[in-house]
Amino acid sequence: MAIDPRDKERLIRILRLLNSDQVGERAAAALAASRLLESLGLNWEDVLSPPMPERVVVRKVRDWDVDQADAAEARIRQLKDTVQRQERQLKALRTRINSLTDRERKRREGEDVEL
Repeated sequence: MAIDPRDKERLIRILRLLNSDQVGERAAAALAASRLLESLGLNWEDVLSPPMPERVVVRKVRDWDVDQADAAEARIRQLKDTVQRQERQLKALRTRINSLTDRERKRREGEDVEL
């Protein structure tokens, strides 16, 4: 059970009195803190235990009026288009690499002839 923010502030003010130099004041603060918790229906374990995380419930949603076969075929077409686009990009990159390699080879051959 969680403690109300106002009651929490009240408890904190009482617990600060435990730092007092006066023995009687410390004893009164401890007693006041215990009585406050008792009046709230709590105990020290309730206050000092970390709160349990909220459970998340995941529910499966049914797809109504969705043809799974059509959806799968559309996804396959999309993937095929992606593969074709990537193959074109690879071909263009190979062509670019080959032309740069040829250009570099010709440049080196030209340097060898001059020496």
